[in-house]
Amino acid sequence: MAVRSFRPVFAVALAALLVGGVFAPAVADGPPPPDWQPHSSVVVDDATVSWQTATSRFSPFGGTEMLDEMPVYRPDVVNDSDRTRYFALGTDFVTPGVIDEIWMPEGWGAFSEAAVDVGLAGEFWYELLPGQSMSATGRFPDGLPAWSGHTITIFELDTAPAPAPAAAPAATPLLSITTPGRHVPADLTVGDLDNISAAMGERATVSGSGPVPEVFAGVTATVTASDLPPGEQLELWITKDTSYAFVQIFGGGLAVGSIKVGEGTVAPDGSLAATFTVPTGTPDGIYQLLAGVRAERYWPAGTYDDFQVSQPLTVLTAASPASPTEPVSIAVDGATTVSLTFPSGASAGETTVIPSSTGPLPTGFQLTSDPPLYLHIDSTVDFDGAVTVCFAYDETQFATPPHIYHFDPVLFEWQQITTSRSPGVVCGTTSSFSPFVLAIPDAFPFSGFLAPVADGEPNLAKAGQAIPVKFSLGGDRGLEVLVTARFRDEGTVLNPTGEWVDAAAAGNSGLTYDAASDTYTYVWKTSKAWANHTGHFEMTLSDGSTHTFDVSFRK
Repeated sequence: MAVRSFRPVFAVALAALLVGGVFAPAVADGPPPPDWQPHSSVVVDDATVSWQTATSRFSPFGGTEMLDEMPVYRPDVVNDSDRTRYFALGTDFVTPGVIDEIWMPEGWGAFSEAAVDVGLAGEFWYELLPGQSMSATGRFPDGLPAWSGHTITIFELDTAPAPAPAAAPAATPLLSITTPGRHVPADLTVGDLDNISAAMGERATVSGSGPVPEVFAGVTATVTASDLPPGEQLELWITKDTSYAFVQIFGGGLAVGSIKVGEGTVAPDGSLAATFTVPTGTPDGIYQLLAGVRAERYWPAGTYDDFQVSQPLTVLTAASPASPTEPVSIAVDGATTVSLTFPSGASAGETTVIPSSTGPLPTGFQLTSDPPLYLHIDSTVDFDGAVTVCFAYDETQFATPPHIYHFDPVLFEWQQITTSRSPGVVCGTTSSFSPFVLAIPDAFPFSGFLAPVADGEPNLAKAGQAIPVKFSLGGDRGLEVLVTARFRDEGTVLNPTGEWVDAAAAGNSGLTYDAASDTYTYVWKTSKAWANHTGHFEMTLSDGSTHTFDVSFRK
């Protein structure tokens, strides 16, 4: 078995516990004692070395009550020889199977100075006189947590550890116990007792504007992390009045009151961007978020910083109007008003809009506001069918009207729900409520014009004929992608810039999309009056891009 002489898990865990003062039991009379059962033992040169196991709903560090029963371990050594002997505990903090010498101050890595300051050098090794046992020392009376994927090993030392520059004692492994599950590697290259979480796993960040996101019961938001194992399915939990570090130290168990808020899958590049919803009724308070698997007590990522679940800063409400066909209108600010028109037969009720800078990260579009403006809409109105949602906005802020995006609470993804756009007002339809935003779609991957139009070359056509203007945008972007289509005749002495005219569609054809060929087609009906004229066709798409081709008309 390999032994590493740096980066201990126990030292940092216990340092954090002692420095943070969290050994006080969470229940008035203390948790019930575990029912210890023998697990394994070995006799080595008149010393009986053993591990006992039990399960408990209470953390062995501090007695915090957990949601689930967790395994706990208790080491013991009985010195039946006639001489004083020395024993120690170690665990594989960074790499599975590579045991850290946590009984030596030098083994505490970047935390060594802080660990020495709180007097932990002797917490992980034992001097046992003839006939004395490790359990009689009174250390870890409630055992040690069973950290997922970790091994804890009992060693015998050839002499008592001494401060540097004395040489470290030789260590012989005697008996190990391993917890099944995935191993979360740690990084103690920077020893910061004010941020133990940085040593315990990867940082998760809740999206939002400013250093502290606005989080309230009912909010939907996104958590991100990186450097995680690709493909892992992770649950998202929030836990109150504790930290990611202490959840790890306590063995990965979730304290009573922890709440599951979502789940997500790690991308092939090791990144996580998962959406979660804080349930309605979640108590106000200080929380942190964990990403992992509850049943395995495996948490490879968590927030390093607290966030506050509290009442939203602004809550706007409006009651249903006397006529059910009239819209419910709520002014969000001086530039934005939201109106909802419910379908016929809808009941009376109250509609609420909570403007916030916290919401799910944009996917496929750019928000029109900075800082972000998410409108969390809800209503007590009972209805069947679709609700028309309209946003009135300051049209001077946009070159082209924006779109409405709605975060679908079932699909857990953004949906573009726009049905109409005009300067100053954009509308869409929805059958559910959750965050809404005004946004501009990301630039489409425009293919260039396809045959019969020659892209980048002069085109010749007969005046009055219909020209199929074909292009691809890398998928179905909806039929609202074409904002304008127009033709500008060549300039003259009297009108050097030429004359713009609408490029009307032939008949009632409009814009169509063929999924089999991934092709949009706009059939442009040209005018016979353009015979012997030259100019260019221009179309503007909803992503704000403009695309043109030159054309000359013959009789």
